[in-house]
Amino acid sequence: MEISYKEGSAPARPAPPATVPRHWIVAYFLATLAMWAGLLAAAQILLPAQLAALDPDRQVWHLGLITALGAGAAIVSSPVAGSLSDRTASRFGRRRPWVLASALVCSAALFALPLQTTVAGVGVCWVLVHGAANAMCAALCAAIPDRVPVARRGLVSGIAGLAMPVGLVVGTVLVSAIPTWAGYALMGGLTLTLALPYVLLEEPAPLRSPGLGGPPDGPASPVSGARAPRRSPKVFLADLYVSPRRHPDFAWTLSGRFFAQLSISLATLYLLYFLRDEVRVDDPAGGVAVLSLLYTAGVVAASVTAGRRSDRTGRRKPFVIVASILMAGALTCMALLPLWPAALASAAVLGAGHGVYLAIDQALVTEVLPLERDRAKDLGLINAAGSGAVAVAPLVAAGTLLLGGFSALFTAGAGLAVAGGLAIQPVRSVR
Repeated sequence: MEISYKEGSAPARPAPPATVPRHWIVAYFLATLAMWAGLLAAAQILLPAQLAALDPDRQVWHLGLITALGAGAAIVSSPVAGSLSDRTASRFGRRRPWVLASALVCSAALFALPLQTTVAGVGVCWVLVHGAANAMCAALCAAIPDRVPVARRGLVSGIAGLAMPVGLVVGTVLVSAIPTWAGYALMGGLTLTLALPYVLLEEPAPLRSPGLGGPPDGPASPVSGARAPRRSPKVFLADLYVSPRRHPDFAWTLSGRFFAQLSISLATLYLLYFLRDEVRVDDPAGGVAVLSLLYTAGVVAASVTAGRRSDRTGRRKPFVIVASILMAGALTCMALLPLWPAALASAAVLGAGHGVYLAIDQALVTEVLPLERDRAKDLGLINAAGSGAVAVAPLVAAGTLLLGGFSALFTAGAGLAVAGGLAIQPVRSVR
């Protein structure tokens, strides 16, 4: 039976909800899809095309610079917006106002991008897009430990994990056959429209984490929605730091996320050049599209199934290990066999491994958060680790390619995937 009461009020019953309303899960998925579709479609298709039209001779340099600036904005915005969300008090809760504000900023920046006639203007708008998307991500990620019982987090995280590959495919398909300005307008409209159901729907009852003054996954105490005291900028910045010594499980999980994201970034960054120069396919761009579809199919097939299975067994770490082995195996195959059939098989296996990792690692992260009051900030730090991996990936990839070519690049990616799995093993609070 579902329990309904306003955040911050006394619970009607002491028992925690056994399920999460399906309409809320759908709205949550749509909001996550809105974030990824707008960001990834613009990054893959629209931004490169716009920069090529503005300055064809330096388009590669400008794309690298603006992408790095966007990643830097994401690293900052995710924990900062998360921390502010943790201390927001409103009739709509702590998260939904930030989801709405972030969607508005992201949408407005996407609408403004085609109006820019200089590279600097494009850069400013892209920083706003990337920063707002990651601020939205911090608030959405915190909604899972806020509202979803531990026994359902694998499934919900698995469903949410589908938003990234689905958003990439849907977004790129929608904008690939229309003018750049129309693509930006379409993504801007979708970003806001898809976020609205989550903002407007009533949320499930808030939960209290085990050991924080209430029953495991039970309703939150009345003070959970109270306004936090004001903090000076110095105290605010100091609160962004999480001590690895005091919270080793969180530190290990953050490290694992960085390694896994860096592995995937190395695998996909120069995929077009790999197919063109190493595999020597006739249509490398078409080959990337085929591999992307196989990768997405692997993610879709594996993430929800793994999430449900993890919830039933109550175990997270074995699934993360299996995911890292699948990812490492796929990348090792690409390193040793630069052939088209091997690339096809590797794309599907890599997608399956990453799908399992997306679902289970996100559920695992929600169980090692240091403090209930800092959930969004701490999840923002996890997201920032992923954004940091994306930011350094071009430098790592370029250096690795110079030293040993594509074989060395994919071997390094395989090693990082294994490191991402091994980093989870010292975690003691989660099985």
